[in-house]
Amino acid sequence: MTEARREKITIGAKKKTAFVCSGGGTKAGAFHLGVALALQEQGFRFLGGTINSAQAKASPGPMDISVYVGSSAGSIITSFLAAGYSLDNIFNSFLSRAPSDPKDAIPKVLSSITYPKMFKIRPELAKEQLSQLLFLRHLLSDLLRGNWGALLRLNWIKISGIFSVEGIEQYLSKEVLPSNRFEDYLADLFIVATQLNHSRKVVFGKYRYQPPPHDLFCQYDNGVTISEACAASIALPFVFAPYSIKNEKANKIYYIDGEIRDTLSTHVAVDAGADLIISSYTHQPYHFQKAIGSLTEMGLPSILVQSIYLVIEQKINNHIHNKKTHKNAIDAVYRYCKQAKVSNHHVQRICEILETELHHKQNVDAIYIHPQSDDTQMFFGEHFSLSQKKLSEVVKSGFRAAIDVLKKYDFEDRKEHDLPPIVSKIAQ
Repeated sequence: MTEARREKITIGAKKKTAFVCSGGGTKAGAFHLGVALALQEQGFRFLGGTINSAQAKASPGPMDISVYVGSSAGSIITSFLAAGYSLDNIFNSFLSRAPSDPKDAIPKVLSSITYPKMFKIRPELAKEQLSQLLFLRHLLSDLLRGNWGALLRLNWIKISGIFSVEGIEQYLSKEVLPSNRFEDYLADLFIVATQLNHSRKVVFGKYRYQPPPHDLFCQYDNGVTISEACAASIALPFVFAPYSIKNEKANKIYYIDGEIRDTLSTHVAVDAGADLIISSYTHQPYHFQKAIGSLTEMGLPSILVQSIYLVIEQKINNHIHNKKTHKNAIDAVYRYCKQAKVSNHHVQRICEILETELHHKQNVDAIYIHPQSDDTQMFFGEHFSLSQKKLSEVVKSGFRAAIDVLKKYDFEDRKEHDLPPIVSKIAQ
């Protein structure tokens, strides 16, 4: 059966749509933008802006994306969207230029992020280096005595991170966000971070939901600013030092990258009432290509990235498989009950019990978008590059990957309301 004749998957009318974005540096941010452009071309709209802004409307319409969940780099892109920046405005900020159409400069021209903003040297680094030198002196003494165990224990590494995320926090709070309060925005924005000195995942936003039943170590927090939440979420270990935020008791709580525990926190979108969840992530492992060869020839960095991507891919695939299994199981029970002529009241109650126990909602549809397996440029691309050419290519990769996935679906909301696509020249 050809691709053109293959039966499409129908997505019924939806009440609330969410966009979930993973981490992965500037490369991931550009990929998410490409995915967003493809979604826009398919008729989706991105709800953004403050409650009192010109974009404000009573409630999200059909095909409006009104829930954003971001972790690490994804927190930056979702914050842009929630703040009301158009996709053209975001793309032009990658190119350090203003949008060609003044209507796209809403709420204002989005300023570009730069290396000095992204990689701010920590003031504490000099003190840590002095401490490090003392430890290295002791380590050298141990090695001369033949004590190689001292090297392998790694407790001689005392630097907590070379760079600080303070620059990114200031960029967001001073240059980007019309308001730094989650509750001031039309859309529901959620930023995911990981607590360093605990097993806890923290979801920052405007609501303080109860922990989900399947993860009691997940905590919702509505007492933090957006820029602080993003800074906590992007504090990638070994690159950035942990970021501290004072809690209600004025105690410092340290946070690290939001993807340490979960790559895609889709349950957050479900908690927010979304019944269509579109997830974008960049962790696609390398698949051997003869023209490129084995990763053993590429050195340790490529092997390390492949190892991380393999772990993340398996976690995501397990999650997708479990959700499909739960859906099929509930469908099977429903069909059996109908065949056995169980009363509608009991059928409904049985299905509700299964949904509760399996932590699964039958009315929720999920779409996952990631780089194509043969897109080696995405795999080998630099994670923190600000090169305009490289970012533009990644945007196109995200656009192509999304179009390849979205063409498999028919959206009833788009047909019913005859929503015209917005074709952007950016990703062409």
